[in-house]
Amino acid sequence: MSDTAPETDSADEPIRSYTRPPEQPLFDRVRTWTDVMPWLRLVRVARLAGAPVWLVLVAIVDLVWRIGLERLVGHSATGALVADGWRTSTTLGDLIWTGPWGRPVPAPWMDGVPLFMGHWAGVLWTFVWWTPIAMVLLRLGILLTAGRDLPGFVETWKIIGRRWKSALLISVLPAVCALPLVLFLWLADGVATGEQPRLVWSFLLAPLALPAALVVGLLMAGAKAAIPFGLAALVSQEKVDAMDCLSRGYEVTFRRLPQLVLLLVPAVVLLAIVVGGWQLVGLTAISTLRNPVWTALLVRFPIVVGITVGWALVGGVYLLLRQSAGGQEVEDVWDGPKTKPLKVPSVKRDTKPE
Repeated sequence: MSDTAPETDSADEPIRSYTRPPEQPLFDRVRTWTDVMPWLRLVRVARLAGAPVWLVLVAIVDLVWRIGLERLVGHSATGALVADGWRTSTTLGDLIWTGPWGRPVPAPWMDGVPLFMGHWAGVLWTFVWWTPIAMVLLRLGILLTAGRDLPGFVETWKIIGRRWKSALLISVLPAVCALPLVLFLWLADGVATGEQPRLVWSFLLAPLALPAALVVGLLMAGAKAAIPFGLAALVSQEKVDAMDCLSRGYEVTFRRLPQLVLLLVPAVVLLAIVVGGWQLVGLTAISTLRNPVWTALLVRFPIVVGITVGWALVGGVYLLLRQSAGGQEVEDVWDGPKTKPLKVPSVKRDTKPE
């Protein structure tokens, strides 16, 4: 007997008809309301408004930052440029406009110290205190938007400590890239005002001022959103690179600008509801208290809640924009370093034969 199957005539096989499958309905893949309205995921971020550990952390940092900032820059006009807790790391991008070269010569002095020195000190003080907190809140908002639970306190700070250097590069890089281009703007200003008539390079480089101004405008205007989104990418992925994270921030900002605007509307409404609710609670408590210390804390507390929930919402918005720009699922978020399994010694029992 032969092991091979008998040959069959192809003409005897029945003709198979291939029909095109019917088109899927519009909502065939919709499983939950978040598939129809992704911004509903941002509602989970409101949990941070009642998280005492993170609220106390932000309140302590806010108190230390304001005390130090007042000692560094005082109540001068320079202090108004950096005394804004919402700008934190993006303030470094404004250095090309508010740096010492923008001051008149000779520079004004205050208490024996030039004002621009107070400006730089205030910016550095703001960066040191608020950037790690912003990274923590961004990660919390990303995890809550992805449907995860709040992570551990120590575990979160370990991740932030390992990526602090990359956060510094992300925050400074847009300003560093824009600084050479500011030279063309400075030269064009000298030609227009006649303050530098003997500088030959001014006439040669002045035609490049308009393209340089456009590039600087795109860099610095995009940095307002790209730097926070870059920090969000930094804390949401396992293997990260500072340049890649910053490019992701610019990508979701410029490529999905309409989606960004549409997502900001529910985020701002949610933030206003949370802060407004705590504001009413604070006013009610203030009316029954006579202690000035508790009154000051209750007045500042809605701002602390706004900073906490606001930065967390930025992380949630980034996660939704990432899905729209790159097709990456919202649930695809790095949960953190995996814990090593405990090495339990094996117990060997001596069995005696019966």
